[in-house]
Amino acid sequence: MSAEHSFHIKGFIETSFLDWRGHLSSVIFTGGCNFRCPFCHNSDLVLQHDRVPDIPDAQIFAHLMKFRKWIDRVVITGGEPTLQRGLPLFAKRLKEKGFKVKLDTNGSHPGVVKDLVAAGLIDYIAMDMKGPISGYNRWCGTTVHRAAIEESIDFISATSLEHEFRMTVVPFLHKEVDVYEAASRVAKAKRFFVQDFVPRNTLNPAFAHLRPFSPDRMTKIRQKVEGIIQDAQVRRTLHQ
Repeated sequence: MSAEHSFHIKGFIETSFLDWRGHLSSVIFTGGCNFRCPFCHNSDLVLQHDRVPDIPDAQIFAHLMKFRKWIDRVVITGGEPTLQRGLPLFAKRLKEKGFKVKLDTNGSHPGVVKDLVAAGLIDYIAMDMKGPISGYNRWCGTTVHRAAIEESIDFISATSLEHEFRMTVVPFLHKEVDVYEAASRVAKAKRFFVQDFVPRNTLNPAFAHLRPFSPDRMTKIRQKVEGIIQDAQVRRTLHQ
C-alpha cells in the first residue's frame, strides 16, 4: 500500500452504545498521536503503536458488511486519526458502502478536518478539548500549535454537521474553573461532554493512582456547564 493510501488500524470494537449518541456504532482505532497527554489511557496506541499489529482492511470491511443491517455507523478514533495519510480514502470507502462516519480528533490538523467535510466524507465530528487553550502544553505533555487548535474549534463550532466537544476532567491536572473556561470557548457548539477520568493504563503511570472526581461533583460541574452550553452531559470515558 502506498504511503498516501496507508491507514493503520490497531483496534476494533464491533458494537458500541457509547460513541454515537442514540445509535449503535462500530469503532476503529488508529495508531499514533502527536500529543502526550499524561492521563491518556490508550497509551499503547500512542507510545507503542508500531508494535501493535495492523488489522487488515479486508477483515474490517467483511465484518461491517456482515452486520450492515444493524450497524450503519462507524467511528474513527485513535490515537489521532488525522495523522493517517490514508484517512480520506478509508472514509470514502466507508461512505461508498453506505456507512455514516464519525471522526474523533484532537483538533491539531484543521486542514484535514476541513478537507474531509468539504468532500462529504464525515457526518459527525467530535473534538477533545484538553482544557483552556492557554494551558495546552501542560494538558498535552508537549508543545502544541495552539493556533491550529483555535482554528479547529472555530470551524467545528460553525459547521452544520453534527458535532460535539468533550473534556476529560482530571484531578490534580484540572481545576473546575478550567472546565468552565473550556466550555465558554466553544459556547456556540451543539453539545459538550464532561468526561470522567478513568485511572487505567495511563500514559504517565502516576496518573493511574489518582481518584476521579465523585459522581456528585461531576454532576455539579455539568450543571454549571449547562449555563454555558445547553446540551451538556457527563460521560464516562471507557475507551476514548
